[in-house]
Amino acid sequence: MKLHKDILTEKERKKLLNFVKTQVKDFGPKAPGLQSTMDLHTHKQTQNFFKILLNKYFKGLTIENAWANYTKGDEFNWHNHPTCHLSAVYFLQNPDSLGTIFRNQEYEYYDKIIFTKCPENSLLVFEGGRVHSQPISPKKINRYTIAVDLI
Repeated sequence: MKLHKDILTEKERKKLLNFVKTQVKDFGPKAPGLQSTMDLHTHKQTQNFFKILLNKYFKGLTIENAWANYTKGDEFNWHNHPTCHLSAVYFLQNPDSLGTIFRNQEYEYYDKIIFTKCPENSLLVFEGGRVHSQPISPKKINRYTIAVDLI
């Protein structure tokens, strides 16, 4: 797991956030919060962002899927991305620095939850097969992230 900070300028981040807000929608009870379609990386408005990621952090890799998420901190959604080499979460709007949480299943009788702290405008990179979720929060939050699967 690796955290990169200060990915975009503040102007770039706000412009990307405004676009992402127009893309997220309700996909029903099996998808938490709001999400965009998985082709976010193909939109003209996101090209600069994904170019930065590929040139600076993911040289030699290809984006398999990319999508935006909006959550209020009110539910878990444990899952993994077993078909990709790496996964990444970009924290587009994250006022409480609530990072991705991970289940460490190396213990026989219980799972150990690993919490990460990820400030706004940071990128958390991890192995695609790791079981993870967005965190919950005792207060309502407006958290926008962009998830990326790389092969």
